[in-house]
Amino acid sequence: MRTSAIGQNKRGNVCIVCEQEKEEGIFLFGHFLCLDCHRAIVQTNTDDPNYAFYVRQLRKMITSKIYS
Repeated sequence: MRTSAIGQNKRGNVCIVCEQEKEEGIFLFGHFLCLDCHRAIVQTNTDDPNYAFYVRQLRKMITSKIYS
């Protein structure tokens, strides 16, 4: 199944963090963030091992892609 530039497909939205198809969430900078990941990010402390993963995944939102 192919996804579009904003992470939507025919059945739902693909989360930028967990990369799973979900129905509920929010769009930030044109990218979908599911409610589960949103909750996890908000509750994660900076010293948590998962913090670096979330930062890396969220960085995808601001990294522009150049297509030729």
